[in-house]
Parts: sequence; structure tokens; C-alpha cells
Amino acid sequence: MKSTHKFISLIVVLFSANSFATGPRVAPSLFVADTNIMYAQEYSPFISSSSEQQGLLFELINGVLKAEDIPGTVNILPTKSMVQYYFSQEIPLAIIVHDFGQMKADNSKAMFIPVLDLDKYYYAYQTGEAKALDWAGKLSHLKGKTYGANKGEDVSAYKQAGINIKYARTPALVKQLQQGKIDFIGMPEATLNDLSKQQSPEQAPLFIKMMPKAGNMLMGIIFNKNHTEGQLAAEKFKLGLKKLISSGQYQSILRKHLGANIVTDELIKRI
Repeated sequence: MKSTHKFISLIVVLFSANSFATGPRVAPSLFVADTNIMYAQEYSPFISSSSEQQGLLFELINGVLKAEDIPGTVNILPTKSMVQYYFSQEIPLAIIVHDFGQMKADNSKAMFIPVLDLDKYYYAYQTGEAKALDWAGKLSHLKGKTYGANKGEDVSAYKQAGINIKYARTPALVKQLQQGKIDFIGMPEATLNDLSKQQSPEQAPLFIKMMPKAGNMLMGIIFNKNHTEGQLAAEKFKLGLKKLISSGQYQSILRKHLGANIVTDELIKRI
């Protein structure tokens, strides 16, 4: 009985200490009611529990949170459905989102703040058939092909064009594209490059970027209006983001992750 009491005490001490830390955590705390908890979905290389500074988008957002003294813990979760569940069922301070277009957030409780806007492209894999895969800006040219999508993604335009849909998480989609189980996928160039090099670096050059671009992927943070600190935190974050840009730190982070040749001014104009 005495050892049981010691074990329970250890849990309380450990989780009480963690609950007030600012910065990333990989798994949600199931034992502590963190009033300033935030959630994010794993999406390499923008939100990643295994990379430096937890990814590009995370580093940008975390820089603002720290500079503006917005306290909270961030849990990086594996799927978008988990992030949406916690946003709808709990009252987190905010969620970090890699694609506003895919996140079905209740506008009455959500304050969207864009942080990064990148081009999205379709990719095929260099097999005999994939060499001839060309969409030329019209989905109708891909009729009968199979598109790899994330669950929750709006695929109505693909279905209208007669395109088949197969769902999986992003890393699995890259593998399935290489294996010929799907014909094309859509994502920012940085994501495709990162995942293809992780999985099979020697095969990375065989992934084909289909032109023109497929659209944009708008990334950022969504603050919760129902949270007692949500409105204030959102206002502080907006000001902090402007400071991050004016100081040049925003641009430095982009260059670190996307390369020295990235045109930062153009990306800033888009948010």
C-alpha cells in the first residue's frame, strides 16, 4: 500500500511540473487539466516532433508565443481528426494547422491567423505510365487516375473530374505513390522532398512535380474564442507576428528551413 502511495505521488509531481511548461510535447496530457493547452498535427517538415525546433511552422509560431509571453503547452498529434476532436470537445487555447483549407473549425469559435502560405503541387512517380501523367491545370485530364488524399480533405473536385480517391496519412501516401498504388498526390515541395529523402533517398529524384502548381497551402494558428484568454492571446499573437517579420527573424527561419534562395518578401505578402 505504501509503494502505491509513492507511485501516485510521483505521477502528481511529474505532471504538475509539465503542465506549466511552455513549448512542445509529443503526447497529450491525460492527467492534468492544462488551461492553456494547444494541439498541432504532425506534418513534416512544418510540424515535426522529431526535427529541430519541431519544424518550420512550429518554430515561427513558437517564436511569437515566447516573445509575447503567451503561456501554454503544445501537443503534437499524429492525425488531423485528433486535433479536430480536441478542438471541438475541449476548450484548448489554440490549434496549429498546416492547412486551413482542410481544417473544419467552427467559425463562431475560431480566430484564424495565417503564418505561412506555400505553393502546393501535384506529384507523380517516374514509372512508364507516370512519365506521361500531365494535368496541364485541369483535373479532367486525370480522369480515371487515383489521387492520394488525407482524411478530411475536400475531394469533391476530384470526384467530379472522375478521379478515384485513396486515403492515408501523408508519409504513407508518399510510399504508396512510389509503389504504384496511387497515381498522384498533392503537397508543398518541402514536404515531398523531406519525406522522399527520409524513406528512400536514392529514389527521391524519381518523384515528378506536375506543373502548373495545384494551389496554395495556408498554414497558421487558430485561437479559440471560447477560451477565457483566446481573444487576448490572438491579439498579442498578431502583433508578435508583425514584430517577428520586422525584426528579420521570420525571414531567417524561412531561409534556415527552405534554403537561402527562398524569396521571403513574396511569402510575407501572402499572409
